[in-house]
Amino acid sequence: MPASEALRAGIGAGIGLAAAAGLALLIAPELWLGIYLIAPFGATSVLIFAAPNSPLAQPWPAIVGNTVSALAALLVCRMVANPLVAVPAAVGLAIAVMGLCRATHPPGGAVAMTVAIGADTIAPMGMGFAFLPVMAGTMLLVGIAVLYAHASNERKLVMP
Repeated sequence: MPASEALRAGIGAGIGLAAAAGLALLIAPELWLGIYLIAPFGATSVLIFAAPNSPLAQPWPAIVGNTVSALAALLVCRMVANPLVAVPAAVGLAIAVMGLCRATHPPGGAVAMTVAIGADTIAPMGMGFAFLPVMAGTMLLVGIAVLYAHASNERKLVMP
């Protein structure tokens, strides 16, 4: 990757994650760091800003992949209390559901793992956690990536 492209991707990811942090802080000031600003957003940012032409970085797999992965993990955590079972089961189910939805997005596995590892804090929030912050945060990142790509004259993008 040329230095100019690496810098462009890094700046874009920084802007996107700053916006996601702002949204998380606005929504849940007491839980924004580590719960509403989830680590898998960093992995999503790598794909959508640094490898935007990848099929794994397109809007559908990013948004749907992260969302269904959170839903899958929340479902597993409702049925399985032991994290030694819940974590691999959540990731496995997330992969299967992403595949069925034609929305494979590797950070979705990290979303599922994050939910299962943090089940004591996240599961009581209910299934809505998949929509806010996961879906909303991913939509924000994707939207910023699209706008940033156009603003920074990235011409090779597949994204609309």
